This record gives sequence, C-alpha cells and structure tokens, in this order.
Amino acid sequence: MKVLEFVKSSAQLVNDIFFIFSLPYGTSYSRMQYLLRKRQNQIIAPRYVDSRQTKVRFNDLIYRLRKDGLVYEGKKDKGNFLGLTNKGKVILEKIRGEKTRSLPTTKYKNEDEKTFKIIIFDIPEQEKRKRNWLRSALKNLKFEMLQKSVWAGKAKLPSEFMEDLKSMNLLPYVEIFGVNRSGSLEKF
Repeated sequence: MKVLEFVKSSAQLVNDIFFIFSLPYGTSYSRMQYLLRKRQNQIIAPRYVDSRQTKVRFNDLIYRLRKDGLVYEGKKDKGNFLGLTNKGKVILEKIRGEKTRSLPTTKYKNEDEKTFKIIIFDIPEQEKRKRNWLRSALKNLKFEMLQKSVWAGKAKLPSEFMEDLKSMNLLPYVEIFGVNRSGSLEKF
C-alpha cells in the first residue's frame, strides 16, 4: 500500500520509490515526503543505506505490481518512472476503504440483569480490529475479563449489540452462556 500510495500522488522515479520502500514500516505519508525532499536536496543519513536484500524485495514487488497491471513503467530524461494504472487506482481505493472502514460504537445502554452471562470468543487474527472492538464494548457494558477472550457479567446485552455482532459477521466466533447457578462464580 505504501508504494501504491506514493505512486498515486504522481509518477515517480524508480529510485525515489525504492527509497520510500526502504523506509521503516509504519512511516507516515508526510514523513515519507519529508525524507524524500531531504534526500533530493542532500545526501540522506546512512541509516537509509540500500541493502541487497531490500533491493531484491523491492524489485520483486515492482515486478508483481507490473505483472498484475497495477503500475506501468515509463522513461524520461531523468530515468525510469512508475505510474499507477486505472486498475491500480481501483485496488488502492479498495485497500484504503478496508483500512478506514469504521466500526460501530462501543457505547451501549447499560442495564443490569439477574442472569449471569459468560461470553467466550475466538476471533481470527485477520479480524483483530473487530476483536478489539468487542473487548471495548464488553468493558463498556460492565463485563469483567476472566481471560482475554472470556468475559463475565450480569449486564443485559442490548439488541443493538447483537445486531452489530451479526453485521460484522462475528456471531460464528462468539458464544454467550446464561448461568442460573453460580457455583464457584459467586464472587461475581
């Protein structure tokens, strides 16, 4: 995504794109632009020196992007440059949409109920944002964490909460038990 973002802003020289690719993961877009301007005006600090492994990974990435029809390569008097194709623009917007898709609120009306509930979930790592959302929602509903994926409490689960679980396709990963006799769970 980092490379596609950078190529989208304007056709860039391959050397500049390689420089951006070699920056540490998580570098913000504005920081990338700053470091690129700094590099173009002067020699950049040694910590961004190109390594053979980084060059191989970069060339592999550019090859795959060209093969998939996401970028095109052109030549100018300064050297080779890359541009984003229409297909590349569509894919980039799709990736951006997935990253910025907002989750429902974690604030629900909190009502006590006599029935003690245990909620157990096992949400896949790919759905990490949704798993964190669920933990936050349960905490706001006054449930207590027994383990990271096991929560217990006496709050009523609002219908909006259940609808949100369904709309995010989390129901297959969540089990909700109502407990009538507390046994060793008397402290709750």
